[in-house]
Amino acid sequence: MRGPLRFVFALTGASAGATLVAVVEGRALYADTDAPRELLMDLVGVGAPIAVLAALVAFALSMFFEPARTKAPTEYAADLRALPVLLRSRLAALLPLLCLCGLGALVASAHIARDLLSDGAPRAAGAALALSVLGVFAGSIVLALALSSPLRKLLAHAGGKAPVLIDPVFTLSVGLFVAALLFALGVGLGDASGTGPTPLSILGVLARKELDLSPLTHVLAVLSFAYLGLVLDGRVRRRRVLLLLGLSVACLGPPLLAARAAHALNLHEKVTREIERRAPAGRIGLRILRKLTDRDKDGRSALFGGLDCDDRDPRRSPDLFDKPGNDLDEDCSGADTPLAVKVIPKVIEPELPAKHYNVLLITIDTLRADVGFLGYPKPVTPNLDRLAEKSTVFEHAYAMASYTGKSIGPMLIGKYPSETSRDGSHFNAYDKNNVFVTKRLQDAGIHTFGCSGHWYWKPWSGVTQGMDLFDLSPIPLGMTDNDNSISGDRVSDAAIRMLKDEGHSGKPFFMWIHYFDPHAQYVVHQGAPTFLPEKPGPADYARGAYDGEVWFTDQQVGRVVDYVQSAPFAKDTAIIVTADHGEGLGEHNMSWHGAELWEMLVHVPLLVYVPDAPPRRIAEQRSHIDLAPTIMDLEAVAKPAGGELDGVSLLADVRLAKGAMPKERDVYMDMPAGPWNLHRRALITGKSPGMKLVHLGGPQYQLFDLAADPAEKNDLSGDKERVRELSDRMMELRSHLTEIDVKPDTP
Repeated sequence: MRGPLRFVFALTGASAGATLVAVVEGRALYADTDAPRELLMDLVGVGAPIAVLAALVAFALSMFFEPARTKAPTEYAADLRALPVLLRSRLAALLPLLCLCGLGALVASAHIARDLLSDGAPRAAGAALALSVLGVFAGSIVLALALSSPLRKLLAHAGGKAPVLIDPVFTLSVGLFVAALLFALGVGLGDASGTGPTPLSILGVLARKELDLSPLTHVLAVLSFAYLGLVLDGRVRRRRVLLLLGLSVACLGPPLLAARAAHALNLHEKVTREIERRAPAGRIGLRILRKLTDRDKDGRSALFGGLDCDDRDPRRSPDLFDKPGNDLDEDCSGADTPLAVKVIPKVIEPELPAKHYNVLLITIDTLRADVGFLGYPKPVTPNLDRLAEKSTVFEHAYAMASYTGKSIGPMLIGKYPSETSRDGSHFNAYDKNNVFVTKRLQDAGIHTFGCSGHWYWKPWSGVTQGMDLFDLSPIPLGMTDNDNSISGDRVSDAAIRMLKDEGHSGKPFFMWIHYFDPHAQYVVHQGAPTFLPEKPGPADYARGAYDGEVWFTDQQVGRVVDYVQSAPFAKDTAIIVTADHGEGLGEHNMSWHGAELWEMLVHVPLLVYVPDAPPRRIAEQRSHIDLAPTIMDLEAVAKPAGGELDGVSLLADVRLAKGAMPKERDVYMDMPAGPWNLHRRALITGKSPGMKLVHLGGPQYQLFDLAADPAEKNDLSGDKERVRELSDRMMELRSHLTEIDVKPDTP
């Protein structure tokens, strides 16, 4: 009876912990959704598997290490203090050393990991990293043992006057406190790239907003409550039988609520999505419950909002690729994807002069549409604003994805991301089956060159295919994804140097420059104005820092543009400026990018300057899919026949006849699944800014009227007829694509 009753106590404690965690997570959920109050019960229900697992872990450890009963922390302390004096003094020296040496090993391992992984080849570095970490931690244990003897003597000498110094409980507490203090200091001193004034600053990466450690802390909280339940079992000696009934009720509560949630969450898709996004323990519990109720083992359940449309057929799941034209709705979207039929876009392009232009393409990482020439009130882009005054400005331009690895390659290939030949990594590598516009230009005799300050442009990614020369010298040493180094000035130095060497050869050229600085981590630049309001709030500081980065990058872009426009080839050189994607600065509870297709993540600046074209503004929505054919038209290189390029040249807008109106075109966004993101599709259609339909997978959609609701706060997907109309339109567009099924790497 003792074993089962002990487990009941553990499960009671874990259930109490899971309920408390559900309440904490539910507060944020209720603040931002129209969830009915009874759904708190569903949050408690989805926490049931975590409670059960925590109880099992705590129970198993307790039975293995303490078969008689579970001791309280105070009893462990008493046992340590009851040890013989010699052993007690040895532990008093060793335990704090293990805490500090363990922290040192963690910091050293983090530095090694950053150095090994900064070249963008994590698989190749994996074995070396594993061996290095093992060696570092083994060395830390050896170091702690070596230092324990002299420290023990020192403590023993001082212990005559202060006996507490040979108390292992006291010294362990001091060691844990100092290690925790140093850990917090490292997180505070370092930035999100792990750079700072001390080696401890590497721990700053833990402060990344997109690195959510709350699932771990919430699960540990439940486990702690399970332990407290076991301690209670060890303390309560009498009336156990009377307690059993009450404890059983407490244990059965979460499973009964889980049974309720199985069907309730199917009826509240929006709330289920919020649990998946913002309930750290809740989403873990959902995954477990869906796995347990996945009858056909295809990775999806028909219960708990899993959206499996046929849980008896493993060929049908929202996570599957829908093979076109086979009359089977594999991805549970509601219809089979039509068989791809490539057609040439039915857009009449104007007769273009035979003149050939050089093309300078400038892409700026993580640049939102918050720029002066698109109405942003702060003076963050004075140089781009001047260029925009004599350019064609596209007011509603869109990236095809909200992540560099899924947007920049397709942009220059001229195909939607799902059509490209790529691997399944976070930073997609594009193989030679793709034909980049740079390769087409190179084959036509155009001199292609460029430079970048980001390591993604190294040869392994494939994004520089077709480039005669590509200068990577601006990349800062040890650069990571989130980086606080400054590279914009180095990029401009390299660009001007290359223009002097390559641009004056008389040969037609294409140059691509990529700036990285607006990407987090943000740094303060000397001479930059402050972009903070008089009374800044917490959110204003990140916005102000980001604006400072944009201002600095604009200064560097201005240097290159000024050089080009003062050069002899200025009258023959077109300039295109855009961004690979935008950034979240708190909207929709996001301060990062790469997971969704919200407007602040995909609406980007785009201007096209052609020397002899009049300035104009195009309000109709346009897409990066149009850039490859635009570049080819500017370079007077014939485009491939048969609709091989998906886009339409923007020169139809640049050369628009006086009095003519630009044509409305649908914009399609397509972000394939990766190790850290789910597949997302979106369609913007109708009179600009248009209606925006976002496909979240399976039968899940969001619908926004961008004219009335540019911040995308009012989801209209309850209008099923309108959703069906736009989803059919999206399916029709996809019928002209040849999508490639690429499985994302395991995160």
